[in-house]
Amino acid sequence: MPRRLLSLLLLALMLLPQATAATAQPASALVEQARADAAPLCGSADRGDRLFDILCDGVIRVGVRNGYSRFATERQGIREGFEIDVAEQIGALLGVDVEFIDVTPVTRISALSDGQIDLVIATMGHNSTRDANARFIRPHYYSSQTVIIGPRRLEVTSWDAMADKTVCTTVGNYANTLLVPRVARVMLFDTPDRLVSNLRSGTCTFIAQDDSVLANAMADPEIAAQFDRKLGFGEIPWGMAVSLQGSDKLGDLLDRLSIDLHASGILLEIARQHSIETEYLLRMETLWQRDDCQAAPSKCLAPPLKAELSPSPFKAFVDSLYAWAQENLSVFFSEVAWDLFTNGMLVSLIAVAGAMVATLVMSFLFALCLTSESRLLKWPLSVLLAVLQSSPPILILVCVAAAANQLFSYSQVVALLVAILSIALMNGAFAGQAIADAWRSVDTAEGKGERWRQAIIRSASQIEAFLTNATRGISAASFVGVADLTNALNDITSFSRNQATTYWILLIFYVLVVMVVVRLSRRLRVSIERLEPKG
Repeated sequence: MPRRLLSLLLLALMLLPQATAATAQPASALVEQARADAAPLCGSADRGDRLFDILCDGVIRVGVRNGYSRFATERQGIREGFEIDVAEQIGALLGVDVEFIDVTPVTRISALSDGQIDLVIATMGHNSTRDANARFIRPHYYSSQTVIIGPRRLEVTSWDAMADKTVCTTVGNYANTLLVPRVARVMLFDTPDRLVSNLRSGTCTFIAQDDSVLANAMADPEIAAQFDRKLGFGEIPWGMAVSLQGSDKLGDLLDRLSIDLHASGILLEIARQHSIETEYLLRMETLWQRDDCQAAPSKCLAPPLKAELSPSPFKAFVDSLYAWAQENLSVFFSEVAWDLFTNGMLVSLIAVAGAMVATLVMSFLFALCLTSESRLLKWPLSVLLAVLQSSPPILILVCVAAAANQLFSYSQVVALLVAILSIALMNGAFAGQAIADAWRSVDTAEGKGERWRQAIIRSASQIEAFLTNATRGISAASFVGVADLTNALNDITSFSRNQATTYWILLIFYVLVVMVVVRLSRRLRVSIERLEPKG
């Protein structure tokens, strides 16, 4: 039967008075009322609603797909499929032509928002997250579900039978969240076609995929003879949709139209013509023939699929952590604060590295001088050692800074070198004395090189301790104006609401740095203790 004639017959069937719809205004009356409302606006540029644009222009632009078998295809300029016929039914009811515009899953909602189309009918599942982007027409015009297909010889009547089975499915399928907990394992493929080919070859005993996608494959007599549907789950309602802006009247009229299309059996008849699954449409026909649903449709409307997964306790932890960060670390969101923080951290790391190297150098210099046979070298160093070991660290820092200021112009480099030298002198003095004392305890009969090796091995623990102490002490560098992390956080605190947080960050930073230094120092000590004598 020609499609145009069929459309007219089905439309006439829909417009016949329905006994169960006595309390509802028929769609034909709503269309006539809309035409009357639109007539005075047809000469206006802004008609206020897309429904009036459609009626005045005599055309409705419908976004459809062009390669979804049995639902919407285009071959040599001829469009066919369930959704194509549904769109033509809508156009016939409104008394306008239908202009089909190709859309994809990526572009179908944006095409509505941009005004390229008036209505989308493009295999679009209605889930809760999409309500923010489009106004869905309800009741839904179709519904699909994921089905498990397997060999006819295997009897599967419940999920218990699948508990030890492997199921092949496609990547990125929402229904997999329902499938995975119920089967032993899943094998993933990138396309439905590969699922079918692996089912036929025997690589997959069971496959799981949307029944609308598998409709063509299951219509193949060879496949249908070997395999059948075992279980269905994860039903997804399909919705027509209009734009959220300027489509209120159009959406309301299409809601009423969708009810009539179900109640009259038109959608069911169209589905049968295209050999697609009709279980959902049979349920909807029965539902929308009920008097209570016709009188109060909102009571019978199915909700959108809840696409959000139930949150785990970890999400609550992450949310609370994020809220804490927003509250306490928001000061670092500004560019000026972030620059201060990163520069301060870099300077502090340079200071730590410099202090460690300088402390090692000073340790060996003090040890060499203290073990020297020259009194001219030994006695002055002994006096300096006594001063360094008995003076407060801050006083030594101030004295070195004062001497440096007499010799050089102040700069960040000078301040940093002053801090490194001061810390190295204090800790190097103690470590050097430890090496010298160990050197004196070694048998003088040993060769010079062996004697120094033994001395370093015996004093390795003290060297490690004073390297760690130098790392802790370098935080005092801010006292002489070094732009380290301490000074940076102090500057940030000047425009921060949370003073305590910045100092906690400072504490954590130096704790982590000291932990790293301790680990490196221990490796150095182990390396020293493993030194083998030459020869």
